[in-house]
This record gives sequence, C-alpha cells and structure tokens, in this order.
Amino acid sequence: MSTPARTIGNYVLGPLIGRGGTGEVYAAEPRGGGPAVAIKLLRSHVAGDPAAIAAFRAEAERTRAISHPNVVRVIDFDSDRDGFYLVMDRLDGETLAARLSRGPLPEPTARRLGAAIADGLAAAHERGIVHRDLKPGNVVLVNDEPCIVDFGIARYFAGDAPATTTSRIGTPAYMAPEQLTGGVIAPCVDVWALGAVLYELVTGAVPFEAVDGACPQLFEVAPRLRDVSAGYAAVVAACLEREPGKRPPSVDEVARRLREVDGERITEDVGPVVRVPPAPVRRSRRRLPIIVAAAGVLAAAGLFAWRLGGGSSSTITPPGRPAPAPTAVAPPQPPPASLPEAPPASLPQAPPAPPAVPPRHAPTTKRAAAPGTRRAHAPATPRAGETLD
Repeated sequence: MSTPARTIGNYVLGPLIGRGGTGEVYAAEPRGGGPAVAIKLLRSHVAGDPAAIAAFRAEAERTRAISHPNVVRVIDFDSDRDGFYLVMDRLDGETLAARLSRGPLPEPTARRLGAAIADGLAAAHERGIVHRDLKPGNVVLVNDEPCIVDFGIARYFAGDAPATTTSRIGTPAYMAPEQLTGGVIAPCVDVWALGAVLYELVTGAVPFEAVDGACPQLFEVAPRLRDVSAGYAAVVAACLEREPGKRPPSVDEVARRLREVDGERITEDVGPVVRVPPAPVRRSRRRLPIIVAAAGVLAAAGLFAWRLGGGSSSTITPPGRPAPAPTAVAPPQPPPASLPEAPPASLPQAPPAPPAVPPRHAPTTKRAAAPGTRRAHAPATPRAGETLD
C-alpha cells in the first residue's frame, strides 16, 4: 500500500531538493495542475520559534519585492497546520558549487556568470536589500544562467547609513571583514562576497579559508590571481579590499568592469569614423627664425663695411701719440657703363691686397685734401681681384 503524498496548502510535496540551517526545500506541484514549483518549509526544530517564524516571513516579503531574471521568484507565502511555507519557482539545474566541484571555469565564462550575479544583487540593492550570504551554494545554474536563491538572512538597509547587527550570521569564507567584526549590513558586504565568488570561479578555491574559527580576511591581503587577465585580477582584488571605501562603489560597477574586455571599452556606436584633415602649417612662423638670422648677418656686414669706410666718428689714439688730423673722404663714384663686372684680362695684375683688407667689398680710396683747397673727386680705380660695388 502506497504512502499518501504529503500536502501543504494547495500543493503536493515531492522529494527533498535542499536543506539549510532553518529551512528545507521540496519539489512540489499544484493540486489542480500547473508548472512545478519549489516550497520552502521551516525545519521542525525551529517551526515553533517566534523569532524563526518572523525571519521566515521577512524573507518572503523581501524576496517578493525583487523582480529580476537572476533572482529566484517568490510566488506565494502562506501557512497551514504544518506551519509557514514559501512557494518559489522551481529551478531545474545544479548549484554553482556543484559545478565548481568539477574544476574551475575559464575566464570568459567567469566574467559572464559574475556579471549576471552582480545584476541580480543590484536588483536587490535597489530594493534596499542586502543578501549577506552570497556563495556558490546559493546560486543555481539554469540553462547556464545564474539565479540567486536563499534570502533567508537578507536584511534591509536604509540609504547610505549601514545597519548593524550584534549577531554574526553567514558563511565565514564569504563574509566581509566589517561583517565579521561589526555586523555591518550594507551593499559593501555583498561586493566583498561577490569578489570571493569571482576568485573561486577561476581557481576552484576560496581566497580565505577559515581555520579553527580564525578568519584570515581580518588580517591578510587577498592572494593575487594568476593565469587570468590583468583586468579580471584587478576587479577581484578591488572587491576583496579590506577597507569598504576602497572597493567598487556598487555591484553595478563590478558588472560593468567584468563586461569590459581588457583593452576595449563598451561604448555607444555613434556612426562611422570622421576623418579630420590636418591643420595647415603656417610657413611664415617656420621661416621667421631664418629671416631674422639673415637680417642679423646683413646688418653686421653692413656695420663692418661702414666702419672700414670711415663712417665711425670715434678714433682710438694710442698713448703718447698725437691725435691724427681729420681726413676728408671722397665719395665713391659709380662705375662706367662699359666697365664689366670683373676686371678685364688686359689690366696689370697687382700683388694681392694686404690681409687686413677683406677681398670683397673693399672701401674706396681715402684722399686727404690740402688745407684751404676744394675736395678733388678722383675716379675710383679697381684693384686686382676686386669688383666695384
């Protein structure tokens, strides 16, 4: 004779599919037919505890407030003679913990799963809810997509001021330092737990293993990841910072960084690339130093020629000698129209000019006029190797 199926409310319970500290989860089906569901019941040893019942009711209210594909959906919450029960969507899949028991995941898969988990946490945070117990055992893979379950110890937070509790509830390997020491209830503790999960996804091990009740995350730095990209390692290290203020400000930021492949940024497509021609070069500025230098050379040459030609009005007299008498300078005469630019070959070749006189642009001959006589204008005679200017 078969044992009659156990029923609760309007549901027929099936096999046990999960068990936690205070609750048990069964597969179930509606009596009148319909999609399969999962029902969570309080375990017998706490079924009559008013505090456990209040926490169970609060879990139902919190979870029903969240609507996101990466968070399990609560359909109903009620009670009958067997106690309170919570009806959820039945998730056909394995937990992330079961998947990791077969080995770590490649980085692209870890990025995709981690970003989706972060999306689910963000939906909870928008409702003012902190999960407080995120770990691979509370994530179910449905068609290779993660879904967060078990909001049994989740709590509300108000604004930017974190709430606190005197009890330390959670899984030590995934609890943030401030959650362990001060009972902080704030989104930063979920950011830290997400970092621990991201570490485990690519290594198959937790970053901090509690031994004999000691929690290394309180005094040790998170180990650095190897054999992953620098971007992924940086995200994990940031999430596992001991000080909450050094972590990413939100799980949304973690999701964004996980979806951002190293060296590439996800940006909006604004159309084809616009080629901008280079600005014209102002040549006048480039030539300005050359022009200034040439002008300086010409000015120096002109000054030198002017001084040799007697243009200087000051005369230096060596000590012990009388000052020379003023001399009259004969102005240069224009060359004849038939005079060639170079001296003809028939002109007698004179010895070279003294070294003190430059070979070109030599001054014209100076002649002293006798006192009381008029100035005589003698035509300038070219010297050998000179050209009249």
